[in-house]
Amino acid sequence: MMIRNLLLASVLALGACTQAAAPEDAPDTAPAAAATPDSPGNELPVAADLLAGAPLSGRWEDVGDGATVGVLFTSPDYADTLAIGCNTGTGEAYINWTIQNPAEDGEVRLYTGAKTETFAATGSNAGAAIRTIDVSGSDPRLAVLKTTQAKFAVQASGEAIVLPWDPSIARVLNECAG
Repeated sequence: MMIRNLLLASVLALGACTQAAAPEDAPDTAPAAAATPDSPGNELPVAADLLAGAPLSGRWEDVGDGATVGVLFTSPDYADTLAIGCNTGTGEAYINWTIQNPAEDGEVRLYTGAKTETFAATGSNAGAAIRTIDVSGSDPRLAVLKTTQAKFAVQASGEAIVLPWDPSIARVLNECAG
């Protein structure tokens, strides 16, 4: 719902930029302005609000084959999964989140008690509905996941989850950092 509102606001804003200016003496018949991302009800979650909740129950398990190493979180309370890992051959780190509607590219936000980081992500419904972050393993934004903490949150496409942090996350990301 939030994405639909944001898309509607973007389309309306772009349309307003391309319309001819109305004569000054014409009556104002323009429709009311569409909601913006800053409008009440459209705000992005605040880290403190998300992190106030308990993390999902579940476990992190090692995954990978050959040069690709990673950890996968699965939960009996949440149908989707989150994988964090590294291709040690290329030095590229990845975060793959299966979410309900990842068809469009967009952002993924990682929230910790210390900092929020935003990543560009690619959406795909080919084989699995997934939102993917691919960055250099030395990307400084990954430090938020390498620091010991109780939990962190992930948000994209109107979905947000809180996960328990595990030292295995830092281990696989450190393999990418060189």
